[in-house]
Amino acid sequence: MKMWRCEVCGYLHEGEEPPDFCPKCGAPKEKFELLDDEEAQLMRDAALTKQKYAGIYARLEEIIRLAREGIDLDLDEGCTAIFKQTRDDVAGLSKKIKTALSGHAHECIWVKVASDGEAP
Repeated sequence: MKMWRCEVCGYLHEGEEPPDFCPKCGAPKEKFELLDDEEAQLMRDAALTKQKYAGIYARLEEIIRLAREGIDLDLDEGCTAIFKQTRDDVAGLSKKIKTALSGHAHECIWVKVASDGEAP
């Protein structure tokens, strides 16, 4: 399937033709450019990668919540130490993912994958 990008806002559209107007910024059909197959696949892969990061991030946040609950239970020193280490390690990973996502949004390929117009 063809992929089109709005030259005004970066919105991505998949279809045989671009939309008459960009659903994100209202730019006319003429402002859409057809992406070549390689770039279109890169946009799809970028969108999927972003989704994977978001899924991992959500699960890490759940692990942090569970670790905090374990710390609050304070059953014994050993268990509490494991919960604290888990919280700290996972918080570090979570922070890396958040940083990667925000950095990519500004400086890399994902700037073309608009948050409202990700390729499906």
